[in-house]
Amino acid sequence: MPRNHRSGKQKSPYLFICLAVVLLIAMAVFGARALNTWNVYKTEAAVTPVPSPTVRPVSVTPAPDLPTATPAPTPTPAVFSVGSSGDEVRKLQERLKALGYYTGNTDGIYGGGTKQAVIIFQKQHGLDADGAAGPKTLAVLYSDNAQQIVVTPAPTGLNTLAGDIPLLVNKWNVLPDDFVPGDLVTVKDLAGDLLLYDDEKFQGVRTAVEALIDLIRAAEADGVTPWKLGGAYRTIADQKKIFDRRVERYISEESLTRAQAISRTRLTVADPGASEHHTGLAFDLNVPGAYFVDTAQYVWLKKHCWDYGFIMRYTDEKEDITGIIGEEWHIRYVGLEHAKKIQELDLCLEEYVELLKKQ
Repeated sequence: MPRNHRSGKQKSPYLFICLAVVLLIAMAVFGARALNTWNVYKTEAAVTPVPSPTVRPVSVTPAPDLPTATPAPTPTPAVFSVGSSGDEVRKLQERLKALGYYTGNTDGIYGGGTKQAVIIFQKQHGLDADGAAGPKTLAVLYSDNAQQIVVTPAPTGLNTLAGDIPLLVNKWNVLPDDFVPGDLVTVKDLAGDLLLYDDEKFQGVRTAVEALIDLIRAAEADGVTPWKLGGAYRTIADQKKIFDRRVERYISEESLTRAQAISRTRLTVADPGASEHHTGLAFDLNVPGAYFVDTAQYVWLKKHCWDYGFIMRYTDEKEDITGIIGEEWHIRYVGLEHAKKIQELDLCLEEYVELLKKQ
C-alpha cells in the first residue's frame, strides 16, 4: 500500500489529547459550581427557621371563666375578751366608739372599759351580755343593723332633805327596793385626807357630807383627832349582804337556829330597806385601834354633833323605841333646826317625827 494513503486515514493523537483537556476543564468548572451551590444552601438552612407544619383549624368551644378565688382572711381569735390585744381589738374599740359605747383610748388592749362597752352594746341588741366579743356580737357590731347607743337617764334620786319632817327609816318604815337618794358624792372627793376611810368609795348626800367636814374640822381645831369613817351610804343590796352574813355567823359560831340568828342580828343590823345608811345622811365614825365609847372623840361628838345638824341616832335609853341597841358611833344628819330641837327635847327620831305629825 502506498505510504501517503495509510497516513491520510489515521487521526492525529493531538486531537484526543485536546478533547481530554477540554473535558477535564469542563468537569472542574461544573464541580466547582456545584460545590459552591451546596455551601450556600447549608449556610441559608442554618439561619432560616424550619416552617411549622400546617394544621387544619379545629373548632373548639372555649371553657367558661372560673370565678376568681377570694384570698383567705388572716385567722383571728373567735372571741375577744379581757386580756386580748392587737389591731383587731383596736378596730373593735374604734367601732364601739363610733357608735357611742366606748369613750376610752383605742389602744388595742381589751380592758375593763372595752368589756363594759361591749356589755352595753350586747344588752341594747338583745345579745348575751357576757362582755366578750364573740362571733355573734362581732357580726352585729360590724353590720348595718348596729345601733347608736341609747342613753338611759340615770335616776335623779329622792331629795332626802325635802319637807318639814325628817325622813324616818326603820323596820316599820321600809324603803322600796329601787330607792336611791339624790345628790350623792364621794366623801373623799370633798374631805380628802381630813378623814381616814374603811372604804375610799364611801358616799353620802352632799349637804350631809359638807356638814360632816365642818364637824371634823371643828373637832381637830379642839385638838380631837384622828377620825375614821367606817360607814356611809349603803344600797339595799349591800345591806342584804351584811344582814345575811351576820345571820350565818350566828348560826355557825353560836349554833343558833335561823330564826334565833335573825332575831339576834336585828338588834345591831337593820333589815334591807330599813337601814339609815340607805338615806345617804348617816355616817359611822370611829377611832383606829380603840373602842369608840372610851375615846375623846366620842365625848366631843356627843356634846357637839347637834351644832352641825347631826343627832346621835341610836342610844341605849331609846332602844325600846328604835329597836336598835346603842350605837354611839352612828350619827344622822337632819339639819341644824331639827337637831337642836331633838337635843333639847331629848327625843329619838321616831318620837320627834311623831311629835311633828301631831303638830
